[in-house]
Amino acid sequence: MTRGFSTAIDNDSSSTLNTPAVAEHVPVTQLNETTPLVARQHTSIRSSNGSTLTSNCVSVIEDEFEVHDIGPLVEIGDHEPVFSLRKLLRFAGPGFAMSIAYVDPGNICSDLHCGAVAGYKLIWLLFLTHALGLYIQTLSARIGIVTGRNLAQHCHQQYTRGIRIPLWLICELAIIGSDIQEAIGTAIALYLLFGIAVWKGILIAAGLSYVILAIQRFGARKVEAILIAMIAVMCGCFGVEVLMAQPDISQIAEGFLVPRIPPNAMVQAVGIVGAVIMPHNLFLHSALVGTRRIKRASAVRHASIREANFYTVLESAIALLFSFAINATILIVFADIYSTENDGSGSTASGATYGYLTRATEEHLPGLVEAAALLEKAFGRAGPLLWAIGLLASGQSSTATGTMAGQFLMEGMMKMRVSPWLRMLISRSISLVPTMLVGTLASKYLDQFDEWLNVLQSLALPFALVPTLKFAQSRVIMSDHFALGTWWRAFGWATAAAIIALNVYLLLPLVLQTAAQSVAGAFLAYTALGVYLVSVGVLTFVSIDD
Repeated sequence: MTRGFSTAIDNDSSSTLNTPAVAEHVPVTQLNETTPLVARQHTSIRSSNGSTLTSNCVSVIEDEFEVHDIGPLVEIGDHEPVFSLRKLLRFAGPGFAMSIAYVDPGNICSDLHCGAVAGYKLIWLLFLTHALGLYIQTLSARIGIVTGRNLAQHCHQQYTRGIRIPLWLICELAIIGSDIQEAIGTAIALYLLFGIAVWKGILIAAGLSYVILAIQRFGARKVEAILIAMIAVMCGCFGVEVLMAQPDISQIAEGFLVPRIPPNAMVQAVGIVGAVIMPHNLFLHSALVGTRRIKRASAVRHASIREANFYTVLESAIALLFSFAINATILIVFADIYSTENDGSGSTASGATYGYLTRATEEHLPGLVEAAALLEKAFGRAGPLLWAIGLLASGQSSTATGTMAGQFLMEGMMKMRVSPWLRMLISRSISLVPTMLVGTLASKYLDQFDEWLNVLQSLALPFALVPTLKFAQSRVIMSDHFALGTWWRAFGWATAAAIIALNVYLLLPLVLQTAAQSVAGAFLAYTALGVYLVSVGVLTFVSIDD
């Protein structure tokens, strides 16, 4: 990853920098040249209409925009013309927080399904999905860096109420769905570790979420440090299991280098996209980059923004490499477990130990609990212990980032200032009802429930991706210099079209099945599909300030 990549997606125009003239409309006086476009002022300030604003989280672009308080900003310092490891460490944090969504319990479940069904053959697709994720996350981060406003704030400014409210509701629904996955993952981890009933684990998971949230009051760096520590825990736990499995390196290399999708693994291949790239993550990343205070004085603004873009892309790439490693280790371990049995050799110690259990579960995909049983047969008691610890770290860390994303979304898009504690209480209360019902009445269907939630994430993704692309290519919003260039713009829309096509592929069998049952079912199914496509189309073609 070089500076060339971070600047390649800029517009090729050689025109002078035309940063949006938001600074001229700052309704706050006595701001020095280092004040960022989004700043937290721990004082009482007076707005343009004469009212006093007393808040530790105030937007200085327009007094109507406020940003969720996550503690003091990180001072980046002066622009440095050469690479600096010290500067990279100052930027480090938002990318790792963003990468948590790539290793949440939904992704873990998707990984083990891919390994069980396709063996090593989908490793290349897993890597490609992370690479596409880096491109998409880079766009959302650049919006926050260049303009000083996060994605949700731009949605509030650019879209009418009739578009903005449904867009907010869809994204909130995706966050609640992700919250359910995280609660289920944490509850299963507690069950595996301590034998706690799933429904009790769901309640405990709701309470544990507040611990990380409390640390948020001490600043973004503290939360980021905890999230990085949890990523390290996952790397350690799942990495040890790969070493214990001793997989065939040549098969791993073939799965990485040779693109192919087995006919029986098409659903799992499509599911990788829905599980990996989360819609709320775009809102999160565009806001978290605002915790870094860069120099914005006119003399150094251009260089400072370019520097911030470069280090943000580099940090995000490093973070997503760790996420890919975690996902790949899970896929590899279960590919090894199933390939040993499917080969029928039984020559390895692990195959002789757990072969009968593999045969017993061939009729359906293993869930998170069954995966622990497979690991115990393969590696002894250490297998499920490492699995449960990694799953617990995944569930709790992704809950924290989901809560922050929801806060940014609500405050930016709807201008609704709600305490993070109250927001988590509302979100968890809504998600708790279906989760508790499944956990108590149909616990054996937890994994099927999780798969449907991955589908929900995939369906909601265009409603975050399309605004990101539209804002990133706008010369008015991003300036002539930082707007997307022609080729990167085409690549972005091709990616969006591919994701929408995959969603139709997911929906079409369900629509046809429902339509075949009755006339009313056909009407409802085709209407729902039509509404979805029309909604994405409206969001795509509605005009913004460009």
